[in-house]
Amino acid sequence: MSEKMTSAQVRESFIKFFESKGHLFVRSSPVVPHDDPTLMFTNAGMNQFKAIFLGDNPKGWKRACNSQKCLRVSGKHNDLDVVGRDNYHHTFFEMLGNWSFGDYYKKEAISWAWELLTEVWKLPKERLFATVYQDDDEAWQIWKDVSGLPDDRIMRFDAHSNFWEMGDTGPCGPCSEIHYDRGDLATQAETFKDPIKGVNGENDRYIEIWNNVFMQYERVSDGSLIPLKAKNVDIGMGFERICAILQGKTSNYDTDVFTPIIAKIAELSGVPYNDGEAGTPHRVIADHIRAISFAIADGALPSNEGRGYVLRRILRRASRFARLLGQKKPFICQLVQVLADTMGDAFPEIRERKEFVASVIKSEEESFIRTLDAGLERFAAISAELKKGDKIPGDKVFLLYDTYGFPPDLTGILAEEKGLLIDEEGYEKCMNEQKERARANMKQGINTMGTEGWTQYSEASTNFVGYELSACETKVVRWREDKGVLSIVLETSPFYAEMGGQVGDKGTLVSADLEIQVFDTVKVNDTALCRGKVVKGEANEKTMGAVFMATVDNDRRADIRKNHSATHLLQAALREVLGTHVQQQGSFVSNELLRFDFSHFNAMTAEEIQKVEDIVNAKIMECLPVHTDVMDVDEAKASGAMALFGEKYGDKVRVVKMGDAGVEFSRELCGGLHVQNTGNIGMVKIVSESSVSAGVRRIEAVSGRGALSLLRAGTQILNALREQLRCKDAEVLDRIQQTFAKTQNLEKSLQFVKLELATLAAAELLNGGINVMGVNLFVRELSLPDEKYKNLLDGVQNKLDVDSVAVIANKDNGSGSIAVMVGKNVQAKGIKAGDIVRDLAKACNGKGGGRPDRAQAGTREPEKIAEAIANANNWIRAKLGA
Repeated sequence: MSEKMTSAQVRESFIKFFESKGHLFVRSSPVVPHDDPTLMFTNAGMNQFKAIFLGDNPKGWKRACNSQKCLRVSGKHNDLDVVGRDNYHHTFFEMLGNWSFGDYYKKEAISWAWELLTEVWKLPKERLFATVYQDDDEAWQIWKDVSGLPDDRIMRFDAHSNFWEMGDTGPCGPCSEIHYDRGDLATQAETFKDPIKGVNGENDRYIEIWNNVFMQYERVSDGSLIPLKAKNVDIGMGFERICAILQGKTSNYDTDVFTPIIAKIAELSGVPYNDGEAGTPHRVIADHIRAISFAIADGALPSNEGRGYVLRRILRRASRFARLLGQKKPFICQLVQVLADTMGDAFPEIRERKEFVASVIKSEEESFIRTLDAGLERFAAISAELKKGDKIPGDKVFLLYDTYGFPPDLTGILAEEKGLLIDEEGYEKCMNEQKERARANMKQGINTMGTEGWTQYSEASTNFVGYELSACETKVVRWREDKGVLSIVLETSPFYAEMGGQVGDKGTLVSADLEIQVFDTVKVNDTALCRGKVVKGEANEKTMGAVFMATVDNDRRADIRKNHSATHLLQAALREVLGTHVQQQGSFVSNELLRFDFSHFNAMTAEEIQKVEDIVNAKIMECLPVHTDVMDVDEAKASGAMALFGEKYGDKVRVVKMGDAGVEFSRELCGGLHVQNTGNIGMVKIVSESSVSAGVRRIEAVSGRGALSLLRAGTQILNALREQLRCKDAEVLDRIQQTFAKTQNLEKSLQFVKLELATLAAAELLNGGINVMGVNLFVRELSLPDEKYKNLLDGVQNKLDVDSVAVIANKDNGSGSIAVMVGKNVQAKGIKAGDIVRDLAKACNGKGGGRPDRAQAGTREPEKIAEAIANANNWIRAKLGA
């Protein structure tokens, strides 16, 4: 075994080995799967090959290999909470993989795995174990023949450990794993069969490094297994784990995958690293910077929902551990450069986008640092209302987690310091509710992974002809119906499937006996699906097998073309006005509008927006030719073509150019539909410019008929204002400003009158108070409408003298309120309005708070208010007596 292989050499060695076995190297797909709505993040190497496993394989691939970027931080595969606390779990990791699509099977997969590990990498055979599914005699015998391992080191396990399924339904099959013993060989015989300390026991000694999945079945909804037409192989190996073994390390964090990052953390923080518990912050941050950076580089951004919410949680967890290293200023962002240095050769996107990634992380860190300090204040307020032995309610524990980034273990530590407990059951309930909301918010994809429910006519893959045609004759490859909605895969299709921000086409499918209205076209796992409803006839096996005329709604498509071409002009104009740091972060193109997200850290000025709009419309009036070339992806990028963050590109790409050859105004990689000439766009009108998240701005605009409608609507509004104000067009703005100023003055006068009346009413209320140890106390119970009560309180505060305290309660429509106001001299004695109202409100199960001079509490038990406020004088006596 070579202990000197670098991680880069390990990755290259794996790929070269399988290329020598006839495998095609396929680039890693983005860690954010933009074309798979069923996944939040790419969590396995096989994700990008889902369609091929189904039979959609237009390129005819038989064998493939790669190193796939993966994130496991949500759903079934979620390792977040254990990351940094052991030596081998990660949020971001690389999966070295090789695949067979109906080609080789168990014998080759097992033989090549053994050859690479023992002959190329020279791993000692006495440290290797093979596991197979309990009934897989074939795989067991192959291992026996290939490896020569003793019978008891080819171990059988049940479905929990050695039968792989991607979900409740879909492709599945037995798997065969390879485990490596990192312990003392002298104790191997007495430990390896132990269910906890041994193989498959999830421990630090026996580490799973390789998994061969033999996809030979399909699990259908009734739980039964149906043999697949073609048997596939899906093989994955943990890159970080094999690097640790080949470099002679017991921890993944001690390999050169992580050591440069950890060294930088120690250098910047001044806190040396050790491999014990004190090194947990270093390990957490070193892991999380990889997940955060690659997710942002591939198009995800921190936010409050979906992928962005998960990303924000990871970043805040890293930031919280940075605080444990004494860092109170942005820290994580300083690590992006070392990540780009160590991983930029394998994944160039992290090097190309490092400045943007670092800037997003820095902005998010700054926000969280403020949030963390606010969270500590919030915890102090929550704990102040409790006494020793009390439990912090579960919803409060969840609030600290969800809003301020405090995990329950941190809240538990803070609680323990104050002699408090936390309601773990209540927290789990809130957490489960949040997960349900997150699942509901996820875009529901159409499951193409399986044959159940589908009627299949052929094995053909869709031939998209929509670039050239808007109508054609075609046949159905397969279809199914779900609650009246048809999902249809066509043999030849003019319908553009939603992709790259452009919405899917609508139209019709018409045969002699059937008419289907296509209301959307989507792409799931590289399969284009028409979604439609029957408007004439009946969909059955016979009628769906006919020849159809497929026709796109061409008027709608023409508007989409205009808006899509306008986004290309918009990006070029933004780079001209704001600078070349502008990069597209996402887009949405429909027939009604266009939305364009781009990297920029300041709000655009009105002058900048106008300048961008002028440039775009000037290029439209120049009637620039729009033409498309198909070329190799590397050639396209080398030519200067702009690419979308996180987009997955094949070996051949379409490059859309606007302008004369050699002096194009715009050049982008794009698979969408466009006009033939920029003059076809008509005009573009920017509707709004706003913030999406830290470092990302959004422009919404309309073009063509949409722009005309917007201008017409604006003209109608202008005409209506002119008629109402009885003035000329040029005078409308002045008249509006005059009217607005007049209205403001009237409102101020009205507020003044209301306060004067309330003060008069308060003067009557503030009579007959009692003296409590030098404090004039006024306690009153009222029954007024809410608006009058609020006005009266303003009057009381206006009238109250410096040596007085007013406690004013009100009952209205089944609810109640207690307000407390405290004069300046009384505040100086340590009596605060917020303290009084909190304690008085407890007697009527109310809650509230406020400033030292004025505070308020509400209650749903107004019948207890009289008893609650009657205790005000005793409260003041106790406070002053103390």
